[in-house]
Amino acid sequence: MNKSDKLKVQCREFDQPVFIEIKERVIKVEEILESWHDTGCWWEGESEKVFYRLYCQDGGIREIFQDLSSGQWFLYRIYD
Repeated sequence: MNKSDKLKVQCREFDQPVFIEIKERVIKVEEILESWHDTGCWWEGESEKVFYRLYCQDGGIREIFQDLSSGQWFLYRIYD
């Protein structure tokens, strides 16, 4: 992951993603396929994150996460 993979995410109640914006392209989230929390390497100072696997309007499946200490969203993985 690198800092260029930051996202803008619009959420509904309970912080569930509704729209994601990647490189100025807004994509609607059709379905949240899965979500989970991950503590990462907490012993190295990594903060807790919440991950979402999303089925998007364009037919793509993407994993995104929010760093809970900073509130920033990041793109983690795109499935072909």
